[in-house]
This record gives sequence, structure tokens and C-alpha cells, in this order.
Amino acid sequence: MSNMADIAEEIDKTVTQLLVKYAEVNLSAWDNLRVLLSELALNGFQAEGFEVSFTEAKPHYWLTCAGVWLDCGRTNAYLAQIELLNDSQVRLAQGMKQQECALLSDEQITLLCMQNSHFDHC
Repeated sequence: MSNMADIAEEIDKTVTQLLVKYAEVNLSAWDNLRVLLSELALNGFQAEGFEVSFTEAKPHYWLTCAGVWLDCGRTNAYLAQIELLNDSQVRLAQGMKQQECALLSDEQITLLCMQNSHFDHC
């Protein structure tokens, strides 16, 4: 297997693990973006986050890593699910504005998820 195929396989594996890990964590769309960008960086991958606009829908935060696209949720969603996007969904985007956010450490990610879990049940 070539090096590029190995990298693609590793990204797919990592993304799948992250989707499972954060499936039950109720974070805002912005926090989903920050957590995923941070997790990917901690795993040695470079990813980019975007605010994506559409003709017929409200804007969303998306993330891309080596051709894999994830929807982190509608920009004003305080509870958002992360979804893997296919090529036809990506083509619906009308505009993309790159988002800058500080990457979080493992400890900061854990704290963010714990805080959100606590407030979610109060």
C-alpha cells in the first residue's frame, strides 16, 4: 500500500473513532469544531474549519481533513451532532469562510466536555 493510501486509511480510522467518541457528547457547533480540530492536531493531522453558507439553509461549521468533510452543526446551535459529509453535500456549499480557533489540549477537551455535561443536566 502506498504512503498516501496509508495516510487516507489512518485519517478515516481516526475520524470514525472521533465520531463514535463524540456521538453522545452534546456540545455546541463551535465547540464541536474546536474539539475536532484539536483532536485531529493531537493525532498529527492538519485540518481546517469553515463557516459554510448555503442558498436554502442557515450557515454551519464544517471541518476538512485530507478530503474528509465533517459538519459540526448549525453556527448558532448550542447542541449539535457531528455528521460525516459526502461529496454531493459538500457541493451544496455556496461560500466558505475559514475559522480561526485556538487548539485545545487533552485536558482542556476533557474539561469542556465535563462542564457541558454538568450544565446539560442541571
